[in-house]
Amino acid sequence: MCKTTDVNREIVPTTFLPFRKNNSVLKRDSVTNIKDFKNLVPFKNNPFTLYEGQQFTDMVESIRMSGIITPIIIRRMNEKEKYEILSGHNRVEAAKAAGITSIPAIVKEGLSDEEALLIVTETNLIQRSFVDLKHSERAIVITNHYEAMKKKAGYRSDLIEEVENILNAPMGHRINTREKLGKQMGLGKTTIARYLRLNKLVSPLKQRLDKNEIGIRVGESLSFLNTKEQEMIEEVLANGKKISISQANKIKEKSQNGELTKISINEILEPQRSNLSIKPIKLNTQFLSKYFKPEQDINEIEETINSALEMYFLSKKDVE
Repeated sequence: MCKTTDVNREIVPTTFLPFRKNNSVLKRDSVTNIKDFKNLVPFKNNPFTLYEGQQFTDMVESIRMSGIITPIIIRRMNEKEKYEILSGHNRVEAAKAAGITSIPAIVKEGLSDEEALLIVTETNLIQRSFVDLKHSERAIVITNHYEAMKKKAGYRSDLIEEVENILNAPMGHRINTREKLGKQMGLGKTTIARYLRLNKLVSPLKQRLDKNEIGIRVGESLSFLNTKEQEMIEEVLANGKKISISQANKIKEKSQNGELTKISINEILEPQRSNLSIKPIKLNTQFLSKYFKPEQDINEIEETINSALEMYFLSKKDVE
């Protein structure tokens, strides 16, 4: 028996109300059936990765057995008969793989690019668990929520409520999501601020972050560099060099002083040579669980231990 994914729910609202912006009612959304998948265009620079492996296979099997139950959400493009996908990238790809020849869609009218991106991020947060998102995906979700809250635009809340109704999300989903982030995952102000910083990384560094090739705190420090400087870092890392939190902080300091060059980056990242041979050690899980959370990756744990040891030996030096 195949597993039915959350994005192929069975209950779909039959009516969709127009949303309001600046006290004016925009055009009523239309429901259509897209018969040519070539007319569907992925959202430009979609920050979310598509399903792979078993997750994608499960969705294909669900659609093959039950069809497309929840409509995708799209908006019209300037080009005739072309639509941009806002919600449903995975359903579209799975429908193709399942041999489905048409797909139901809700056409959102009168959306700005900012509103379209809000729908993209909100639907991904509704359909996936926050812990399943990659670091770069968490960063874009948190940034969009943060920007929406700052602007306090009333129509944005209405838009999000519409999306939740379309996807048949439970009442109060966004409140429950915040509670889950705050209580279960312990996302406090520091973590929120950190993800806001991570969203400022250039794409190649975000990819390294997602692959755990650089840690969160390293990424946070590098996010203070301008685009050109970040590209220099990426070029150096592409040659196989690693970077620790202490090295990232030194690079950040050089940047703030206007002294960062490719030469100085290489000097900072050049490992110190030592004739000492240190035997590898293992730290038991019980010890680590006293100081770290299960969702923290190995790079972040190593960075924290490295920083703590640096502070420890620095304090001993000061005492001596």
